[in-house]
Amino acid sequence: MISLLSIYAATRQSLKEESTVVAVVSEEVVAEALHQLYSPLSSPRVRRRADSLLQQFQRSPEAAQTALAVLQSPIVDTGNAEQNRLLRAKRAFSASTIYFTVASYIRKYKMENPATWTPEERAQHEILVKEFSIMAQEVWNVLTGPNGTQEGLNVQTHLALTIAVILLRFHEPQGDITVVGAVEWLVQNQQHPVSDGVTAALTNFAVLLTLKVIPEEVDNKRVKFSKVKRVFCEDMVQQCAAHVVSTVLPSIATAIDASEEQVQLRGLLLQAFASWVEHGTVPPPVIIECGLLDRAFRETLAPNSSEHALQVVLEVVRVCRHDEHVQLMELVMNNFVVLGKHVQERIAAAEKSLDFCLANCARAISECGQAFIVYFVDFALDMRPGSLVYAFLETILFFTSLNNLDISNETMEFWIDFRTYVSGKHEERMYVFETFISQLLVILIDRTQYPEGFEAFPEAAKERFFLYRSEVRNVFRALATVTNVSEDNFIVDAIHAIFRQYETADSGSPLPANWWKRTEVYVHALSALSKSIREEDTSLVPRLFEYLSRKEPSHRALSRTVIIFLGVAGHWFARHPEFLSTFAFQIISNGFESQDDPGFPFSQHGLEDHVGAVALRKLTLRCGSHFFNPLWMDSLVNLYRSNRAAVGGPAGSCLTGNSSKLIVDSICHVLTTVSYKDALPVVEELGDIMFADLAARYSQLNADDEGTKEFLCEMFNHLLVLATRIPMQVDQETLHPVLCVLQKHWGMLETILRVYNCCEEVVDRFCALFVGVFESLRSQALELASAIMPVLLELFALSHDGSYLNVIKSVIGCTGDDEATAVSLTRVMVIVSETSMAKIAADGSVDEHPGLTTALFSLVATCGTHHPSILVQSNQLEGVLALALHAFKSQNPEVGAATLDFLLELGSLYGQILRTPESLLHGPEFTRKLLLHQQIQTLFFEKDVQYHVLFALFNAAAGGMSPSLMEKIAEVVRSCWIYFGRPRSEELIYRLLSDGNFLGSQVSERARNEFIAFISSPGCSDNPRKFKRVLNAFCDHFKRNLSGSANAESMPA
Repeated sequence: MISLLSIYAATRQSLKEESTVVAVVSEEVVAEALHQLYSPLSSPRVRRRADSLLQQFQRSPEAAQTALAVLQSPIVDTGNAEQNRLLRAKRAFSASTIYFTVASYIRKYKMENPATWTPEERAQHEILVKEFSIMAQEVWNVLTGPNGTQEGLNVQTHLALTIAVILLRFHEPQGDITVVGAVEWLVQNQQHPVSDGVTAALTNFAVLLTLKVIPEEVDNKRVKFSKVKRVFCEDMVQQCAAHVVSTVLPSIATAIDASEEQVQLRGLLLQAFASWVEHGTVPPPVIIECGLLDRAFRETLAPNSSEHALQVVLEVVRVCRHDEHVQLMELVMNNFVVLGKHVQERIAAAEKSLDFCLANCARAISECGQAFIVYFVDFALDMRPGSLVYAFLETILFFTSLNNLDISNETMEFWIDFRTYVSGKHEERMYVFETFISQLLVILIDRTQYPEGFEAFPEAAKERFFLYRSEVRNVFRALATVTNVSEDNFIVDAIHAIFRQYETADSGSPLPANWWKRTEVYVHALSALSKSIREEDTSLVPRLFEYLSRKEPSHRALSRTVIIFLGVAGHWFARHPEFLSTFAFQIISNGFESQDDPGFPFSQHGLEDHVGAVALRKLTLRCGSHFFNPLWMDSLVNLYRSNRAAVGGPAGSCLTGNSSKLIVDSICHVLTTVSYKDALPVVEELGDIMFADLAARYSQLNADDEGTKEFLCEMFNHLLVLATRIPMQVDQETLHPVLCVLQKHWGMLETILRVYNCCEEVVDRFCALFVGVFESLRSQALELASAIMPVLLELFALSHDGSYLNVIKSVIGCTGDDEATAVSLTRVMVIVSETSMAKIAADGSVDEHPGLTTALFSLVATCGTHHPSILVQSNQLEGVLALALHAFKSQNPEVGAATLDFLLELGSLYGQILRTPESLLHGPEFTRKLLLHQQIQTLFFEKDVQYHVLFALFNAAAGGMSPSLMEKIAEVVRSCWIYFGRPRSEELIYRLLSDGNFLGSQVSERARNEFIAFISSPGCSDNPRKFKRVLNAFCDHFKRNLSGSANAESMPA
């Protein structure tokens, strides 16, 4: 056996590789490392160490030689399962090691141009070619040796890959001998000649596996050949493909058919054929004449080779793109027709199951149909029954009609593409294909009808059925909406089918058991095209909704689908609002009055929202003004009242999910169309319902009661909807209705807040309500803000909950500029800022109060934006900046993001003055902004805060903060150039790189000079992506030293 040590010695000398000596790892150590790696008892740390050692072994000079010796040793059954498992792992690792070694060497080998070689280099290359040829033969001998019958497929694959890459890189073509010929040469020189059935099977296996991976290895670019060599290999695959397919594979196929020992190679033969068809160039006549395509179709119904056979078919389909492929296309289509007949016969004869291949067959014929659509429409003129195209479409329709949702679904994309292409390009020929579309629609209607015993189906089966119905809705839309005529025909046909169902019910004859199922499935189909129903229709649609609004005959599932259909028909009711208070009202009422049935729930599929609540929201959004009448408003309020009363009662007695919120949403859609005065009674009644229900349920509030917390959070959410969905109006006789409700019940709200002040979820929802009120109603809510501010400050001082700061921020955003307001808000800013910073300081870290920290930064930034003079007069900016420097040490991403946003906003506020023409700076608005500009300048320039910030930003970029914030960190650093100017920024960077306390000053001179050269260039801040990349690269130089260093703690104070 030739050793690869000489190859590696030559490699180190010729390529001047690193001189680091890799420690020798013995075979016993490797075995122990493999045991540790795969043992379930090993800890993660032990596994990592074992993996590291194995990687070290793979890089050692003796790795290939040792691995080959392992594979040449016989496989012995030790009788111990654990020992056998370790032996298999050892052989698998050895095979991958050989492949890794060869691939690594090829990646480093740079001698590509023989014209430039010296005599010594040419001699060295010839030695390497010879030694790699010997190595390929030795690996081939392992592949075809006595271990072959017991070897694992993963081992054999790595060996075949090794042979493939050696031949691709080092085989020197001589005359007509290509890489494929080199494989034949390996067969002729193998250690164990073909002398019996076993060696013949092993040899053919090795040939097929190697031939399979050769084109794949060229295509996947896993091994890094030079550009010239890769082009050569790609050309070789193209040129050899026809020979392999026409000569090599058919001869092996003959041997396989003649020997029982080689039956198991049928699948591998097909895989090799598919590989060369996919990656090579095989002329259509060669594919037709070699017989392998017909063979693939015959193997389709064989369990062991079906998957590979269909892969062959798909690869052939994918290469059929030009006129010269028409004969091949016809062969494929004819084979599919024959396959379809065999499948039908097997199913009819109730032979053993074909479940292993039906879905794949349906997927393959569907993809074939999509690829050959042009042939159907542009070239196939014979569409009589019995013609090839007709029979092919019938075969696809057969797979669509199979009583299996997954199989049927595989063909849907074909029918959609087919109908679209035909109608778009050859609409005059639609009549030829219409028979298939009609049959398809009938099949889809049947398949989407509720099956017998659906109520008792397992949840997984119900889920699959609903998913299938959802996908079929898309098919209905795609098939029917390609033309206006087909769209109208589909809608009219579905409506008339529903009419016939109700006419049967009116006839007095006993209804068939599936009456509701048949009716429901047509309503379901119609709902898919609801948006295409003509708004101007006054004959069919009113009659349709009259039928659908009946209480009897009906069924929960039918009523559910009718409500869904109603919800998506809002455009028609907007045109004909007179039917809202008749048919729509009755349909909605029927849905909410139906008794709960777990078999047919009234919730949205996959959600808990009641379909009636969803339909109400959609209808009121489209037709809101037509709902403002006693019938609808009383019903909506009573629906909300009855549902609130049912909360906590028996299961099924109240609406689930967001249904109550959707009802409130619907009421808001109506109230947006009327004045405050008209809306007030409705909103007050809803408020009274909420607070009366609270008083009735919980006479004594208890912060430890989870039920009360949940109730309060939902109540606040509903009030928030009323506050934000009923828009602000001007010149109204009364206050906004929600302001009236909050003022009326403020005493109760204050009590709730005092009891639940330490309950984070209740405070969060309460504050979200008032944030919504102040942001939506702005100046109209200022009186309320003044009234509740003392309470908010008192409770904030007790709980230090950042949610209160969000409320104050929303108040600041909507207040005016009068002096009294400014004085009041200045006092508020002082109180909340000092209270927050004192609490954080007392507890020692921003990570103890992340919500409070982020809220404080956001509050100060908002104050600076809307009322800069208040921020200046409060004199809190310096303290908050000190807190920001402290926050750089936090590993909480939310705190980090808030800190960076705050600094970015401060820079923007400073730079706004510099960007404003001087002539505009004398107005009152800019006078206040100028005060803040001057304060920032004092802090950043005179008190040197900006230098400390930049110091912290570089440490953050080097790993002091979460890596997810790198883009934002770079943005803040870049903002120095944008907002503070280039001279100031360059001065700070030079100073930073000279600071001995900054680890970045200790990186190599080259790295520092490259960074300085970039930041000194005029347009360094123009490209954010490049700025981030350069900053990241520089910080990477000292990132490893930052961890555990004193640098983070030695930031200049």
